[in-house]
Amino acid sequence: MTSTQPSCLSVPLGTDAHHWAVQFAAEQATPQKGKQVYLNTLAVYAVYSYLKWLSVDTALTQSDSWQPGLRAIFDVADLVLPNIGKLECRPVLPGEIAFVLPPEVTQDRIGYVAVQFNQQLDSVQLLGFAPAIATPEPPEKLHLAELQSLDVLIDNIYQSPIELQEPAVNPESLVSLRQWLEGIFNEDWQPSGLVLTSNLRSITRLGLDAEATSVNRAKVINLGEHLAPQAVVLVVQLTPTATESVDIHLRVYPDGDSIHLPPNLQLIVLDEVGTACMEAQARSSDNWMQLEFSCQHEETFRVRVVLGEISVTEEFVV
Repeated sequence: MTSTQPSCLSVPLGTDAHHWAVQFAAEQATPQKGKQVYLNTLAVYAVYSYLKWLSVDTALTQSDSWQPGLRAIFDVADLVLPNIGKLECRPVLPGEIAFVLPPEVTQDRIGYVAVQFNQQLDSVQLLGFAPAIATPEPPEKLHLAELQSLDVLIDNIYQSPIELQEPAVNPESLVSLRQWLEGIFNEDWQPSGLVLTSNLRSITRLGLDAEATSVNRAKVINLGEHLAPQAVVLVVQLTPTATESVDIHLRVYPDGDSIHLPPNLQLIVLDEVGTACMEAQARSSDNWMQLEFSCQHEETFRVRVVLGEISVTEEFVV
């Protein structure tokens, strides 16, 4: 049986969290609004970090709290859980026994997580979870004594496996690898040697042309702005076998003048129903990383490159 009693969990607040909080607060018209946005941003980022540790999918940049116009007008501290809903992350200051629920956060929420700050703002305590309850008159505040354990939140997430599935593969976005073997290529996938020329790397030396029957193509993956602009090169190599299967070799390299991959960059392969089946993660000194697997004819899969809250997914069919 799962306990419903709240148990506090400490989450450190690193430089990324404070970077976004400072940036968002500086955009506000008054110091009071700036403080509100600062705390809201830290609260959201703390819950985002907690769920990331548990490998729960989130969409930080799709949240209202990450939209300049919405956070300037409303008191929002939401975090989007794809295909599930919005989780509200409410700041709690030292000594408070309840937290206010502004009208804009009493609708369209799956529940509330109370995030308590200390004086130093170097960490927070996740105090517990309160599921949203549909009532004609939503409450104006929630007392901390009403909170349930964070386990209740996680149980609610994982008890909805259908909702947690990835969106269906879009046929129009599928890259046909069978066509690559026939010499037909998508415009945005270029010869690997051409894309990697600026990296001064020898593809042959790295083993990407080991088989005469292999075909490889590369694409620059733009990971947006994660404190600084980041881009990497995704290389996909195909090697047909004597059967209907195709051996697939994925590699990721730094783009441009970069020597190493961004630390904690993730390369993830998902199957046709969106389940992650293999993963690699870059360390601070890695200059490439790879994954290898095989697929059958007409099998679909996805390749996801993740850096922080930025995620880019490519979809393929063999």
